[in-house]
Amino acid sequence: MLIEELYDALIEAGASEAKAKAAARAIADYEKRFGGIERELASLRSEFRTELTEFRSEVGRNFAEVNRQFTEIRSDVERKFLEFRSDIDKQFAGVDKQFAGVDRQFAGVDKQFAESRAYVEKEFTDIRGTLKLHNWMMGTTIALLTAMFLKMFY
Repeated sequence: MLIEELYDALIEAGASEAKAKAAARAIADYEKRFGGIERELASLRSEFRTELTEFRSEVGRNFAEVNRQFTEIRSDVERKFLEFRSDIDKQFAGVDKQFAGVDRQFAGVDKQFAESRAYVEKEFTDIRGTLKLHNWMMGTTIALLTAMFLKMFY
């Protein structure tokens, strides 16, 4: 296969017929290679998108499971706490001063739960930021590769 327009232009410019055919065929071969590279890049991009989608889905499922477990544990602790407090109130109605100390201790537990929740929310935010950074890095890499290919073939 050869590019007829290039062949005709080379003949008109004074090149020999053999050289014009060879040059037109060489350029046609480069076009085939470049087309193959474009198809391979499209395939790689598609595979990367699929893997990234699967990764995001897996991360989402993992976070949903962590959130479910955290909610379950917190509910269990709160339920046990309420049962304990009810039993103590029934048995020691006359010792309200002692319960004030116990209430302060449980306020510390609530504070720890709040700190744990804040920590988990911060981690979620960090992961979202990391995913955005990865998207930016992927775009930069694709742009760099495209620039390199264009510089190599033009």
